[in-house]
Amino acid sequence: MRRVTRLLLVLWAVYVATFIPAGSAQEDVYYARCNLKVLEGNEMTWINWQTAPTFVPVGTKFQVTRNKDKASLVNVETKAAYTLDVGADGEVYLEKFVTRRPVSVERFPEDVRDSIRKAVAKVGMTKEQAYIAMGPPTNVGQTRTNSLTYDKIMASDLWVYARRRFGKNIGVAFDPASGLVTRTEGIWGKD
Repeated sequence: MRRVTRLLLVLWAVYVATFIPAGSAQEDVYYARCNLKVLEGNEMTWINWQTAPTFVPVGTKFQVTRNKDKASLVNVETKAAYTLDVGADGEVYLEKFVTRRPVSVERFPEDVRDSIRKAVAKVGMTKEQAYIAMGPPTNVGQTRTNSLTYDKIMASDLWVYARRRFGKNIGVAFDPASGLVTRTEGIWGKD
């Protein structure tokens, strides 16, 4: 009986070594939930520095491979690769940045789409529109968002974004009743 068991284990190992590529990780297709800020070296981080020189637009289709609190995002169209520091381990934290459903901003008015293209939140935007434009905040009130889910962030009425280290932060305040942006502070390109 032991010989049969060993033989089956050896046959299974040969099959795995022959037919399953080494290091194959589970890759899934996701879409950028929001504009994703890109730092030098194609790095993205949960801190979401607003002074980042470029960003990947909302709706961009990615192949995503996750490993604990890090993820590899490859733009399906351009093949550009990015490293994302999710901030915490788990699918629910990754979903602050990407979602399995395609995201389109075409349903929003033109002025809102223009602000989203500029990655700027404006007074009168909904929470969803502000999130799509600026991405996840660094803090909600005094609480860091690295270990908060998308839903927890959306339930907050004060979002704080880090512009850069030791610089003035950016604040976005929402009306608790309507969920609309009532005030922004420190945002560039504000009218």
